[in-house]
Amino acid sequence: MLEYGAFISGAFFGGGALIPLKLHIRNFLSYREQAPVLDLAGVHTACLCGDNGHGKSALLDAITWCLWGQARGQTQDDLVAYGAEDCRVELEFLARGSRYRAIRSRSRAGGRRRQGASDLQLQVLGERDGGTPQVASGNSIRETQGKIEQLVGMDYPTFINSAFLLQGRADEFTNKTPAERKAVLAAILGLEAYDRYQSLARVKQRESQAEAERLAGSLAQIQRELGELGDPAAELAEVSGLLAGLNGQLGERRGQAEELRERVNQLESQAAALEERQRLLAQAEGEVEELTAAIRAAEERLAGYRRLLEQAEDIAAGVEELAQARRRFEELEDTRRAAAARQQERNELQQAINIQQARLEAEMEQLRRRVERELQPKAAAEVELAAALEAARQSLEGLADGEREVATGRSRMQALADGIGETRATMERYAAEGKQLGEKLHLLENTDPAAAVCPLCQTPLGEDGCQRLAAAYQGEIGEKRGLYRENNRQLKGLEGELAGLEKELPRQEQRLVKQGNEIRGRMAQLEQQIGESQAAAAELEQVQGQLATGLVALQGGDFAGAERQQLAEVEAALSALAYNDEAYQDCYRRIQELQRYEQRQGELERAMEWLPAEEGELQRAQGMRERRREEAEEHREQLRLGRAAVEELPAAQGQMGELMAAVEELERRQQVALGRQGLLEGQRRRREVLIGEEGKGRERLAERQEEQGIYQELVNAFGKQGIQAMLIETVVPRLEAEANILLGRMTDNRMHVKLETQRERRSGSSGEPVETLEIKVSDELGLRNYEMFSGGESFRVNLALRIALSKVLSQRTGAPLPTLFIDEGFGTQDASGRERIMDVIGAIEQDFDKIIVITHLDDIKDMFPTRIEVQKDGNGSSFQLSQD
Repeated sequence: MLEYGAFISGAFFGGGALIPLKLHIRNFLSYREQAPVLDLAGVHTACLCGDNGHGKSALLDAITWCLWGQARGQTQDDLVAYGAEDCRVELEFLARGSRYRAIRSRSRAGGRRRQGASDLQLQVLGERDGGTPQVASGNSIRETQGKIEQLVGMDYPTFINSAFLLQGRADEFTNKTPAERKAVLAAILGLEAYDRYQSLARVKQRESQAEAERLAGSLAQIQRELGELGDPAAELAEVSGLLAGLNGQLGERRGQAEELRERVNQLESQAAALEERQRLLAQAEGEVEELTAAIRAAEERLAGYRRLLEQAEDIAAGVEELAQARRRFEELEDTRRAAAARQQERNELQQAINIQQARLEAEMEQLRRRVERELQPKAAAEVELAAALEAARQSLEGLADGEREVATGRSRMQALADGIGETRATMERYAAEGKQLGEKLHLLENTDPAAAVCPLCQTPLGEDGCQRLAAAYQGEIGEKRGLYRENNRQLKGLEGELAGLEKELPRQEQRLVKQGNEIRGRMAQLEQQIGESQAAAAELEQVQGQLATGLVALQGGDFAGAERQQLAEVEAALSALAYNDEAYQDCYRRIQELQRYEQRQGELERAMEWLPAEEGELQRAQGMRERRREEAEEHREQLRLGRAAVEELPAAQGQMGELMAAVEELERRQQVALGRQGLLEGQRRRREVLIGEEGKGRERLAERQEEQGIYQELVNAFGKQGIQAMLIETVVPRLEAEANILLGRMTDNRMHVKLETQRERRSGSSGEPVETLEIKVSDELGLRNYEMFSGGESFRVNLALRIALSKVLSQRTGAPLPTLFIDEGFGTQDASGRERIMDVIGAIEQDFDKIIVITHLDDIKDMFPTRIEVQKDGNGSSFQLSQD
């Protein structure tokens, strides 16, 4: 179960705090590479001052972009300074009692990158400035962003609606819809924790509901199964009686079958003996046939041996003649081998001579081609190449004027970009002033002339005064429009010129770079060719001498001398051998004819060796055949006597089969009854289990239904209409009181704010009131909506509410809110109003650790002892910190 105390504690004490200490900027908006470091460590109340468009608000944009990645609606690439490829902002700050450093950077899209690249890092520093940083970043930018927002206790919308009065958005909170105002207030109070708790409670409620539905389904299934099972006790008793009868019958039949089985076994043993006798008879008859065939084969071999013995003298004479022929063949073979070796040696030497001649011819041809095609043309080209190199040097020097023109164009582009930024800032100021005048004119036109008073001296205006004031407003509005149009015309001219330069300069610069690279490449190629020409001239004379020497040797045959001498010696040795190939072939054919005598001599020797053994083997085979004939006759007699004893076997086997079929039928019936008995026993046990599970299921279902109700109550309690509404109702009176104290100081208690958190339904129907956060403002004319007041009056209301929101944020954490930023807004006030606002700032300065006011008005910045003065020149924006 969840505890209410944990939810309430998380809502009121989970916020963080933000105290900026040190800001490092590089290439961010109007600040370039050499921007100084802004050290706020010893600053309490300060004025950030300077002319419009010089970069005052850019410093605060750097803080919000570093922490939240947002800066007055600018895209990420627009934040990178003009002409730079990337930007980087580092912010050291205190939060939750520790010192941290956030580092955010952005690389502009371009080159090989189709999209820009961003990076965000978070570090924990030591208590002092020199502490060793410890990495605290997450695994992604999203995760690191979440850690930063958890540390400072707010997101960007909450920051600009409470602690940061952003330029042009001082009415951010008041101009929101009532529902959006209430959401901002809920974020300041940390009520989003209750949304998370409500989500957790809703998840638990759904889980309990799903579990209860599952248990209800299981319980219904158990009840259905109990209904289907019924009570199997009666059928179980009937089946048990049937089994007892079958067991008796089965025992009697099995006894009869056992007696008959013994008789059948005896008869089958006798039949098996007869089959074995039949097998032995067939085996004996087969052996008699095999022995008869073996005797016939032995008689044939003995006849062959006797014929060989009769040819012994002829075989001996043929073997002697074969030996003589083989001796003659060996002599001829030796001579043939010697002649073949000499012939092979002669061929190899002739081939070596031919190879050397071909190699020498190829070398001479290669040298001739090199002289004619390579060395002579290269040596002759040196003068022409030197002239081309000098022309290329003159062309490269001519590109310097174009490069100077590109540098001048780049400087003009920077000046145009600065002018565009200043013109846009001026147009925005004219538009804001014209809007305020329009609101005043609209209020004047919708006010009764008799009740209208001067906004400065509070004297009645009357109808004529209203007309004069309206005419003055219209004149000022026309003047502002004229100035706005004139600046817009100038802006378009500047943008057109800048666009033309941005289009033409890269082309011109690319063309110059391309031409320079081409000329330098050509010069390097020409210098290399000149070197090659000089080397070719030096080598030409040497190669021509080698060519002449080689041609003389080739024409006179003055090469391969050792091989030619060896070739003459080999030819003389080959003639001395006198090898006759015809005699060699005749001797080989005679050996082939006489080789049959050598084979017949082996057969004769084997016949003389094997004849006595063959005669003895023939006698043994004849004796064994007689013994096998006697055994076969004995087996025939035993078969005739045993067949009469087994004639009753078929009848006994048939009777045995019938008896076993009866036993099998009884066993089948027994198995069916046993199966049914087991099924009924299982159903009986299953019924007992289901009855127990039904009871437990009812208990668990009741527990889950009770738990579901508890979580539903938590969902309602943590919702917008529950604890959150109660906490907002508690804070709104404090917010209203703080705002009225500040507004009273600024208006001499002439104006007061009333915050309404509920209203009746517009349709007039009954029911719960609508949750809202309406802003009502009262003055001497009565209670009116916030939108009915002039620009100066509405600024005071905005300032009072925003400071009150910041103080409520500090009271939520039980400590002073660290920092308050006020960006512009004083221009709508007269001198008296400015003094009162400064009095308010002086009265609340002890409630904040740091108060930074941004203005371009000299009478305002002179009221601050500490000033951050911003200047801008051709190198971008810069600043310096000064104290009286």
